[in-house]
Parts: sequence; structure tokens; C-alpha cells
Amino acid sequence: MELRAVYTQLAILFLLIFFGYVLGKIKIITSSGIKAFSKFIVKVALPALIISGMMIPLTSEKLYNTLYILLISIPTYGFAYCIAVGFSKIFIKDKSQSGVYKFALVFSNAGFMGYPVLGAMFGKEAIFYAAVYNITFNVLLYTLGIKLLKTTDDENNKFSLKLLINPGVVASIIGLVLFATGLTFPEFLTRSIDSVGGLCTPLSMITIGAMLSIMPIKSMFNNIKVYELAFVRLIVLPVLILLLLRYVFRIQDIWLIAIPVIVAGMPVASNAAMMAKEYNNNPEIASQTILVSTLFSCITIPLLTYLL
Repeated sequence: MELRAVYTQLAILFLLIFFGYVLGKIKIITSSGIKAFSKFIVKVALPALIISGMMIPLTSEKLYNTLYILLISIPTYGFAYCIAVGFSKIFIKDKSQSGVYKFALVFSNAGFMGYPVLGAMFGKEAIFYAAVYNITFNVLLYTLGIKLLKTTDDENNKFSLKLLINPGVVASIIGLVLFATGLTFPEFLTRSIDSVGGLCTPLSMITIGAMLSIMPIKSMFNNIKVYELAFVRLIVLPVLILLLLRYVFRIQDIWLIAIPVIVAGMPVASNAAMMAKEYNNNPEIASQTILVSTLFSCITIPLLTYLL
């Protein structure tokens, strides 16, 4: 595996965050700009990225592992949610903050960091399986993720099947249909979707940096709960999932173990801050969890690969 490629990807991530931080400090990106970017990312760029990532041809020899890894994703995300609930009950006393911490533990940076890191370690085939594994992520993000970040308890905010009708889930369904049937769009449309989806990563990182720019420097690293979360997110959760898959489910195939473990060991999802901003649920804390977990992932991701 080429660890230099892993560190290069991490460096790109931090440089984009720093760039957004500078733009926020010099007021090129204002508070209203942050809000507008957040809406665009959550409702347009991320769904386009989902569809783009699922436009992968399915061959007969990949069918078994494809179905298996999709099935594996359900209990592993369920396990992650149980860990998140337990962490929240033990460490988070302020109930108004519990949702964003749960979100940060359930949803990792499976897209921007997960795909290139897996590609650097195991080759292009790993990206294909990661895209299949992330179908569950994409559905949960816009259902469970929204539920966790909603801040009020009135009847309108209780879980409803209507939550399934949103850009992210619709994009997941479209992507799954394209993936399973081999249907393709005209080239001009495919390239357009790729281009819009390609905006998601840099714009997300820049927006996170702009969010951080309005926070005092000392407040970025002074929340002990964020460090506790990073430890669980980067070490405890992926190691437990590794043990679960290898010794409970007794899975031996490297693909079926590596994809869930590496995805679980990624830092907090970059869109956590955007969605927290969208639903007015502690976007500053969400940004802190992204920054701190991404910083420490420079150490934990390479170490995690050797456990496989």
C-alpha cells in the first residue's frame, strides 16, 4: 500500500480547510455565504456526488461480494449507532448537544477521504466496493442523520416516511438503479453530474474552514468531549467492527473486512458541519469534531491498516 498517497489526501483536506478559514477571516465568505454554501452542498452537490459515485458497471464476478458487503453495511451501521447512543449517555450531559455527537460517531468521511484512502491502499476495486457499502450511508444520512440533528421535539419533527423523500435518498435510489441495471445517461449529462458532484469536496472543506474562522482560536481545541469522541471514532469503533466481522461473523474475505473497518475509522463526515448548520444544531461543535478527528486520523489511519 502507498501511505504517501494517504498522507497527500490528508494534506489536501487540511489545505482546503485552511483556505476557507482565511477567506472567512478576510470576509470574502460571510455568514450569509456560509449558509448559502451549506444549502447548496446538502441539497445539490452531495446528491450529485452520490449519483456520480454509483455509475459503476456491475460484472457477474463482482455480484456476490457486492450483495454481501451491502448486507454487512446494515449491522455495522446499526452497531455504530448503538456505540453513539452509549457514548452520548455516558459522556454528554447537555441533551441539546447529544444529537450532533451521535451524528459524528455514526457518519464518517466515507466519501472524500474513504474512497481515495481505500484506493491508495487496495486499488481501484476497493473504491467500487466502498461505493456499494455507502448506499446504506447515503440512505441513513438523510433519514437518521436529519432526525439526530433536528433540534425541536414538536410533532412536525417526529420521524416520518416523508423524510425519505429528499435529494439525498432520491439520488441514492437513482444511483442504485443505474448501478444494478447498467443504464447510462448521455455523456453531456454524465459529465455535468460529475462536475457538480466534484464541487462537493472542495466546497465542503472551504465552508468548514469559513465556519471555523468565526470561532476564537482557543475554542477550536478546548472541548474535551471532542477528543473523547475522536478516540471512539478513530480507534474504538473500527477495532470493534473488525472484531465483530472477523470473530462473530467469521468473515475471511479481505474486501468484506477492510471496507467496513477503514470506513469506520475515517474522521467525522465533512458534511456534518453543513447539515448541523442547516438544522441549527451546534455547527461549531460539528466543525470541531471534523477538525480534531481529521488531525488525529493522520496517525490512526496508517496504524489501522496494519490491523487488517
